[in-house]
Amino acid sequence: MTLTIALNDINELNKKAADIILKSITKLLLSQKKVVLAVPGGRSVVGIFNLLKEKDIPWKKVHIFMVDERLVPLNDPRSNFKLAEENFIGELMNKGLLLQENVHSFLMDLGTSYYEAELRKYNGRYDIVLLSSGEDGHVAGLYPNHHSIRNNSDFFISMSDSPKPPEDRMSASRKLLMKSKVAILLFFGEIKMGAYRKFLDDNIDVDSCPAKLVLSVNDSYVLTDLNLKGKNEKS
Repeated sequence: MTLTIALNDINELNKKAADIILKSITKLLLSQKKVVLAVPGGRSVVGIFNLLKEKDIPWKKVHIFMVDERLVPLNDPRSNFKLAEENFIGELMNKGLLLQENVHSFLMDLGTSYYEAELRKYNGRYDIVLLSSGEDGHVAGLYPNHHSIRNNSDFFISMSDSPKPPEDRMSASRKLLMKSKVAILLFFGEIKMGAYRKFLDDNIDVDSCPAKLVLSVNDSYVLTDLNLKGKNEKS
């Protein structure tokens, strides 16, 4: 089941997202020893990152992976990991709440095979994945009507022709995202209106709107500040 939460206040939506992540981690730890949380880059997630570091989460039992990454050095301003590190990972590590070995940045010199091997240590799947839709309906590095969304890899893909710069990227594959236990998808800001309309249109398929992948995750949430004539509801 997918639950859509529509509120006018993005701060409140950020709180909802952080609460969903906290509750999901707590629930999953009742039946498993570790939880894999996968996070993206992008301006929409910064508020959630800042709230997560204030939550009473047993971070030593959480492993953090990237949903996608731009193939640039980790200290490059364009790095998705750098965004996460600056807004919550770094502070949690400095306080001793999150262990170095629990943080899995993507190292471009080692490639996707190494990242796959790392994820395989934790059941080869994301437990919780946080996603933010792009203006075109893409999520992670999976783009509409592009070979990235059609790739059948079980784990990660790489590309040198990303429709968005930089062209060199890696991403969780379509199959990997669909194996997640919990998915949270964001549509924040009027700039995402076109993507949200595509997401709600039953006549548009996943290839044309990769954000629809979350509908295949049993426990999924859509958070938005966009209200399209009452279409926000449980589905």
